[in-house]
Amino acid sequence: MQLFGYGTFRKTAWRNAILGAEYPAQPATLRGYRRVATGSGYLSLRESLFDVALVEGVLIALDPAGWQIADAWEEVPKYTRVEVVVNTMHGPVAALTYICVESAGPPVDGDAPALLTDAEVEAAIEKFSATMRRIRRRSEG
Repeated sequence: MQLFGYGTFRKTAWRNAILGAEYPAQPATLRGYRRVATGSGYLSLRESLFDVALVEGVLIALDPAGWQIADAWEEVPKYTRVEVVVNTMHGPVAALTYICVESAGPPVDGDAPALLTDAEVEAAIEKFSATMRRIRRRSEG
């Protein structure tokens, strides 16, 4: 199953840095959810009462190492994988996305990949890179 990314994974440079590799990705949308703020400055999703709500994102084809790295970045169990159906240019596709288990804040409008500054996200990615490399080495070993 593929990953539906709606926050930091949407930005290609960030996604490649987080995952430590390039993965095939395509635009996708998710109906019935809204992006919401979390206390950490990142985003989560909350089901919307109105089916017209639409979240733009990206569908990413991950391998097992990619999933391990994504789980570490999303701090599972802080975020949990949830099955969703997204729409692509080729029709509906079953996917997994991450949703924060803590209570989420207000809806986030606009297209920002996070509520943090780019510099703050990039610093977090740099700090995370040691974890990513460790997972990559284990999966190749």
